[in-house]
Amino acid sequence: MKKALIASLVCLLLSIIPLVVKGETLTIFYALVGVIFSVGMSLIISFNGSTIENSDLRSEIRSNVHDIRNNFLIVFLISSALYCLFSLLPTELQVIKIKLTEGISIHFTWSLSVLLFHIYSMVALISNYITCWMN
Repeated sequence: MKKALIASLVCLLLSIIPLVVKGETLTIFYALVGVIFSVGMSLIISFNGSTIENSDLRSEIRSNVHDIRNNFLIVFLISSALYCLFSLLPTELQVIKIKLTEGISIHFTWSLSVLLFHIYSMVALISNYITCWMN
């Protein structure tokens, strides 16, 4: 969970890059995150450790599977929340301008922040899945 929150903050900080991402692009990336989440989660849920005879190994594997499941849920929950919140934002609030001094201002582009978190989500979900089954 800590990694996902740090990634959210980093994505928010990187949103000062003056790049506006179209809503259709965010929809495509969110769909990709959803597909990766559903495939990974279905494989995790269908895991059956009852055939493992070594009880210590079985407990360790089940613990790892539960950790990966929780990571999947947290990353997808944050990704879904960001996408939904961005979709509900009025157009005039999608880019926020903060004036620091005369002539110097910072622009936060929420669409870029959401896109970056979707990209992080895809990488995190895939790496969590690989980590779970390759160790």
